[in-house]
Amino acid sequence: MALGFTETTSSGGGDFLPIMKFSAKDGSFVRQDRHQTSEGTWEKSETEMELPFKVVMDMDAIEVGFIAFTTTGPDFRFVKVGEPMPVKPSDEHKEGFRIKMYNKEISLREMSSSSKIVRNQMNDLHDAYLAGKADNPGKMPIIEITGSDRIQIETKAQGTQTFRSPKWSIAGWVDRPAGMDAQAAPEPAATVAPATVVPSVVEGADLF
Repeated sequence: MALGFTETTSSGGGDFLPIMKFSAKDGSFVRQDRHQTSEGTWEKSETEMELPFKVVMDMDAIEVGFIAFTTTGPDFRFVKVGEPMPVKPSDEHKEGFRIKMYNKEISLREMSSSSKIVRNQMNDLHDAYLAGKADNPGKMPIIEITGSDRIQIETKAQGTQTFRSPKWSIAGWVDRPAGMDAQAAPEPAATVAPATVVPSVVEGADLF
């Protein structure tokens, strides 16, 4: 596999970017944001993305390794793709990936997953990127996310299990947007961020 995952099974640091989540249970893409309340505390809000939408993904900087979701938060043990996979820290850690994505509507954020179904789809998407990279020097792939596919898996312990697999493809190529290089900003000390509804991506708009 291009991303180095096996079939059977150095920590990332710094500021965390806002998150884009995919649910292998219901096929939804959800953006997660943090807002400061009038009391000064921080709360998370989640907004399901309207499909389809397009993002630029930083395929060259994708990270692979292991993820464990603990009581204190996720534990990422990642390396850049192409480097030797790190040692699996524990039985609770599962193979996974982390990748940055961007458009002007959602800003810069990251998506990670340890679901084998999602890993396989990302692996195929990365293969498509490598196949088109030489013909698009210096450019980044525009990924169109159109929905999800229903997948059934037979297991010995639980019988037939139904999951959703992300449905995405390369829709074009674009020069690296300036927004891809933005840094995760520290939380402001005393400002109140009003809750907002993110508008859906409009086809043909200047997304990047």
